[in-house]
This record gives sequence, C-alpha cells and structure tokens, in this order.
Amino acid sequence: MRAAPFTIGLLAMTLALAGCAGSETETTGGPEADAVADLEIHRPFRRGPGSVNSYWIEGPDEILVFDTQRSVALAERIVAAIEATGKPVAAIVISHYDPDHFGGLQAFIEAFPDAELLMAETVAEQIGRDLSGYVERLRETQGDAYRAPPEPARLIEHREELTVSDVPIVVHLLTDTEAETITMLAIPSERAILASDIVANRMHPDFADADIDSWPRALDRLTRDFSGFTLYPGHGEPGPVNLLAANQVAYLSFVRSQVEREILDDDVATEEEINAAIAAIRANYPGWESVTGRPAQLRRNLEAIVAQLGGELEAGQEDGADGADS
Repeated sequence: MRAAPFTIGLLAMTLALAGCAGSETETTGGPEADAVADLEIHRPFRRGPGSVNSYWIEGPDEILVFDTQRSVALAERIVAAIEATGKPVAAIVISHYDPDHFGGLQAFIEAFPDAELLMAETVAEQIGRDLSGYVERLRETQGDAYRAPPEPARLIEHREELTVSDVPIVVHLLTDTEAETITMLAIPSERAILASDIVANRMHPDFADADIDSWPRALDRLTRDFSGFTLYPGHGEPGPVNLLAANQVAYLSFVRSQVEREILDDDVATEEEINAAIAAIRANYPGWESVTGRPAQLRRNLEAIVAQLGGELEAGQEDGADGADS
C-alpha cells in the first residue's frame, strides 16, 4: 500500500458474511465521477449481545482489513469470504486494545501471511504489555492453539495516508475516549469513516477503559471534522456521522447523570442505587444489547464511572451479585 494522489471513487457498502447466521446484504452507491477505482466496504453482520464489527475494504486489486473479530472461529468466516474474492490482503489494521477487535487476528495472519499488520504505537504497546489481561483471557477462552498477537510490521501515525487500489485512506488517532487510543480510517473520496468504538450504535458500550470527560468532546470534534460522512461504528449499524455521534453523546450524558444524581449524592454507591440506575438505563434504551455480551456490563460501567468521579462502592459490592443486570 503506497501514498497516492487524491482521487474520486465510487462507494458500495456491502453488509455480508458468508455462512454466518443472521447475515444480510445491503448495497448503496453514489454517482460515478471520473472514478479510477471502486471501493466496497464490507461489514460482516451478526445480531445479538457481543456483536462486533470488522470491516474489509475491497478495491479492484487488493483488500484492507480493519479489526478482526473477538474469536478465531468468527474471524475464519470473514477470512473465507475474503479468500473467495481471490484478491490479496495488503494490510490488517487493529483499531485499539479491546479483545473483541483483535481476538481473531490469528486467523487472518495464517490465511494472509503477506499482509502488513499495522497498529498505532500505543495500541501495540498495550497489546504487548496486556495490563488488563485481555490476551490472557483470549487464551483461556480459545484454548492452547490460540497465539498472542505478534508485533506489528509497522506503526501508523495520526494523519498518515494509506491506500487501497490507489484510493487514499487517512489514519486518525483519537486518545482518551472509549479506549486510551482508537484508530479510525477516513476515506475522503467516499465521505466515509470507519470509527471503531468511538460509537456503539444502539448498543451499550463498554466503559472499562473509557474517559467519560474526554469522550463526548471527541465526538463533538468528529461531528465538526466529518459532517456529512457515513460513520461505520465498532458496534451496530452504519449511519450519518452527525446522528450517530449525537446519539452517543446523549447516551453518555444520560448514564453519567444516573451516577451523579442518583448514586453519588453521598459519594457512596449502594447496591440499591446501582440496581435502580441499571433499571433506568434499560428503560430509556429498551432492547439494546451489550457490546461485550456479558450480563453484568451495565453494572461494571456504572462502577467505572463511580470510580472516575471519585466515589466509592458500598462495602461488599466489589464481589456482589449482578442484580438487575443479570
């Protein structure tokens, strides 16, 4: 993949995953205008708790993969769909240090050994050090055959330009949002941005590593910088940047308000208060699944916000039951 001059292309969004239950395909396109390459953004699609998006960007002669699912088994389905195209994978980009975004990397590396593995420096360091134990957890859940992610072939930087079939793709790095560092990929000619976990569309995001102060500000900047773009989120359906970013800000504000108004009036989060806040979140966002697939995710999210705001959990809660979040 090499730097290339700015060109205008045609975007066709394909939502497909061969052999995956619940898969669906939807294709949209804009008018052709001196196109030198058509790009397709493929989103393997699976409904339900724990659903996570991986994307592959297909040009006439090569493919770029963005994130690799939470397990080798799920990744192998995407690998099969890519192999069916007969095109080489030029690069694999890992967006951030969350296991559902790099857990299936092994399948891609084995299938496409010539692909260049790319990460931001912070992401590579986090995966290598694994202070949150995500790699170890993947090993426990996937068995002895699982191998930890290798070091990247190259580190990518903010505003670096990649290409797929000579169409420019620009790297954008965000810090202190849902994760310490999140990599996004913008395709200016297509007015599309692959934003990873800066947005979870109609799903409860994971606050384990989040910065609840900086995240909304980053979403506001995203709206200003990419107004009119289509946003492809880390979880959930693609949609307009302005709409998805505004919805995410509203969600963060609502959940934070539950902690500030209902839980931390005395700086101590009781079991009753946390259960009431979980019920309020579920009532305000009915039918939403969690991005992690874990039953206690909302409880853990609230506990994370309590800690960030300087509060404490009631004695004994650290190992308490899941309550209303079961």
